[in-house]
Amino acid sequence: MRLLVPYLATHGLRPFQGFFPDLLWRVEAQSRTAYLTFDDGPTTEMTRTLLDLLATYEARATHFLLGSHARQHPDLVRAIVEAGHQIGNHTFTHPDPWRVSSDSLRREVKRTTSVLEDLAGRPVRALRPPYGHPTGALRRWCAEHRQRMVMWDVMPGDYLQTATARRVSRFILRHIRPGSVIVLHDNPTCEEVTPQALRTILETLPPRGWSFDAL
Repeated sequence: MRLLVPYLATHGLRPFQGFFPDLLWRVEAQSRTAYLTFDDGPTTEMTRTLLDLLATYEARATHFLLGSHARQHPDLVRAIVEAGHQIGNHTFTHPDPWRVSSDSLRREVKRTTSVLEDLAGRPVRALRPPYGHPTGALRRWCAEHRQRMVMWDVMPGDYLQTATARRVSRFILRHIRPGSVIVLHDNPTCEEVTPQALRTILETLPPRGWSFDAL
């Protein structure tokens, strides 16, 4: 069943994307431009490795950061920003939005916004809900605070126990399309998978005319 998760999370959601126009699933694009995103950072285990790979291949990305991690590692937040990437709100402690109160969720995103904006010195304009679980209250908060809720177009499942670098990179190579928002993760669970998969992606796609930009 876990082997089916990337397919279900990618293709199973595409028919419903038009019903939620306030959520960003994919960027309208004619050229071969895609958008790498990384959830859960910054971490001492992976962030600098990801930044080094992105720099080597001249790719830009968007990093959806946890406020608690950002507070612990302000130097890594600044490194992300100084490298030319965008940062986004991924709540403070990664609660499931479907299992906590609206008030608690609003406190989470407000607190994270404050931490990230203080460190980056600029507004935060993107938010991804943990587990990809949007709520009406969270959508209203985003509209009020000018943070676009970002979902995804390609979910390769790099966080799964069954994930391998080869499976993750092959999934992306097979399912990417112009404007795709691709979800990867910056956490210790993915340490043996995501950097290797990212290297393959960045080695393979640019020679085929693809580029990677930040949201």
